[in-house]
Amino acid sequence: MPLSQDEIDSLATRLYDAYDEKEPIPPLSDDTEITTEEAYQIQFEVFDRLSAGGREEVVGHKLGLVSEAKQEQLGIPEPIFGYVAHETVLENEPVVVDEMISPRIEAEIGFVLDEDLEPPVSTMDILAATRAVVPVVEILESRFQGWSIPSAQDVIADLTSAGKVIVGEQHRDVTDLDLKMEGVAVSVNGEVEATGLGADIMGNPARPVAWLADRLDDVDDHLREGELVMSGGITAAIDMEPGDLYSIEFTNLGTMEVRAE
Repeated sequence: MPLSQDEIDSLATRLYDAYDEKEPIPPLSDDTEITTEEAYQIQFEVFDRLSAGGREEVVGHKLGLVSEAKQEQLGIPEPIFGYVAHETVLENEPVVVDEMISPRIEAEIGFVLDEDLEPPVSTMDILAATRAVVPVVEILESRFQGWSIPSAQDVIADLTSAGKVIVGEQHRDVTDLDLKMEGVAVSVNGEVEATGLGADIMGNPARPVAWLADRLDDVDDHLREGELVMSGGITAAIDMEPGDLYSIEFTNLGTMEVRAE
């Protein structure tokens, strides 16, 4: 049975309160059956409450579950997406772990668009419309207790596990890179903990961005000039601990360092 608007509002309030008070809650699916469409409705309501200007504060989009293995694990046949709010972008500052519930760090490849895109959109269209490719570090966050994520719908509703975003200074022309072969290694205090390759992202990081450009039409949205699109985690997410130094070294997109306090 579809959720009523009151039920969607109530679930959005639970997630908003967890975000605002930094107090994790049980997954929504523990006691409520939620469709993918309803999960996005909840997400959009939570985002609008958290951002003063609602979706006017969007600086881009983020993708998740961009591997078939993760999709199969959570029982959904496609990636998932969310918004990147201006207030979540960090500028040359450490990640304060105590200000979050349970942050995790991962590396991504970002696309800065040079034009608006309306569906249908192909991978080649994304490459042609990309102003620059940038290195991105995402600090994931879950509002659920112990990172318990029993369904894709829980992740979607929970802002697609959005936390903080750090964009590297290196901007490269897409024609200068072999995105499939762009590698990255994440080290913690000098020890490599996670590695990945652009080809791990649906064969090419531009491919999920093209999927997103088409999928956004279902929610009356589209990709816009100047937006940042994060193509999904290349590496496994690593728990962050105060005092640790994280080095994120890309093959051609430079090296970023993030300190946790």
